[in-house]
Amino acid sequence: MAPERSLLRMSVDVLASCARHVVQIVTGLATVALVVRLLGPESLGAWGVLGTTGFLLGLSDLGLSIAVQRTAARPDEAATRELIRLTLLVVTLACPCLCVCAYVFFLHLPSASEALRADVARAALPVLAAGLAGSLASPLRAFLLMRGANTSLAWARAIGAATQIALTAAVLGTTRSLLAPALGLFAGATLELLLLAAVSRRIDPHLSLRPGWPADPAQVRSAFRQGAAALAMNVGIAAAVRADVLILTRSASLSSVGAYQVASRAVEQILSFAKQAGGWLIHRLGDARHRSSALRLGTALLGGLASSGVIALALDGTALLEAWVGALAHDSVTMLAVVLLGTAAIIAAAEESASSALAVSGETPWHLTHPVLIGHALNVAVSMAGVRYAGAWAVAGGTVLGNLVIAVLVWRKVRALVQWTVREVLWALAPVGAAGLVSFVVGWGLAPFASRGPFGSACICALVTLLGTGMALLVWWRRDARLAAAASTPVGSAVPTYAP
Repeated sequence: MAPERSLLRMSVDVLASCARHVVQIVTGLATVALVVRLLGPESLGAWGVLGTTGFLLGLSDLGLSIAVQRTAARPDEAATRELIRLTLLVVTLACPCLCVCAYVFFLHLPSASEALRADVARAALPVLAAGLAGSLASPLRAFLLMRGANTSLAWARAIGAATQIALTAAVLGTTRSLLAPALGLFAGATLELLLLAAVSRRIDPHLSLRPGWPADPAQVRSAFRQGAAALAMNVGIAAAVRADVLILTRSASLSSVGAYQVASRAVEQILSFAKQAGGWLIHRLGDARHRSSALRLGTALLGGLASSGVIALALDGTALLEAWVGALAHDSVTMLAVVLLGTAAIIAAAEESASSALAVSGETPWHLTHPVLIGHALNVAVSMAGVRYAGAWAVAGGTVLGNLVIAVLVWRKVRALVQWTVREVLWALAPVGAAGLVSFVVGWGLAPFASRGPFGSACICALVTLLGTGMALLVWWRRDARLAAAASTPVGSAVPTYAP
């Protein structure tokens, strides 16, 4: 009976993890729809800046949440409690400083009207407070993940999300202001923090949520060493992925920023869904016996989903986007960003499994951090240098170049890890190209039918994604079957042939 219970528990955890991710997607999409339809594209651009600012406050844990997660994986309860207290102390000290810097430097919107700037100034305070609440929740979330409390995490996220959407809609019904989504965000983040704190105390009644400094200096040094690589990677990702909006505000109108935000959010959900679909392979990527096969399958699955999903969105998803954000779906910046950011997402998905293999099997955490930092540094440099001259072209194009450099460097390291030839790497990437080709042909042919309405657009996008992913898995299966057959053939068993 134990294996059955274990399988049931694993299934519940997977479903809970997926549900938490879906709730997060729906919350973001609903907030964008409410803002753009009731406040307009310029307010959506300003909300994108506010949201990015709040997201950047998550860096205030200095990567220590990863140290909490690694320590919680060991049976040392006392050390885990001390690290949680240390992380809460670091966030309590660092986050207010980041809030002040963000308010002063990031929320200056030169293209906004006087009324909109005043609205942003009012909405910034609850957004920054929500960022603080989210940062305080980060070590608790890491602790609960390692304790297998996926269901509790999903419920906390669902309750917080429901509160956020309900309060946002209610306040927008009485006042047309960015203060409405800001208050909703703050209420949802605060409620989720309180729920996570309650669950953490229930799982470990001796856990203290009072910030504190561990008595053992060696433990502190070890925690900061573990967090350094995670912090460096988080800074690189935040600078490259989330700072696009901040960079674009320096030369583009807020309406263009809003259009870019729509495309970015849509593509981001496709990539996130693909990552969720391949998350169950991580433990196999850490096992040297199964690493090569898991790497091939993960690349085919994630790359196939991302490439077919992005191509379906670009060719057949306009009506679906229109149902979401109205006329902003037809903005030239939206269409451009969908194509370029979609290309960047396909590249990222094609190396995601390779990055995971490097993360769990590399010599040090920095083994993966270096390629990520180099690629994102290039992204930021291209974006900042070209935004005045090319606008969204430079910002989205910088993302493509940065992801391409990351993919090349990561695959180079992974090729050495699994001892593959260049040809084997290309075979691993072949399913991604096959998915892209099939989805492009089918999506192009069905494009006239997708323009008839959002329901038809959604059905055709789903069909194109399914066919493209299916082709990727078919190519992977045929290749994997050949490799398995070759591996099972005894050496010297081939029938000898003789020349006449």
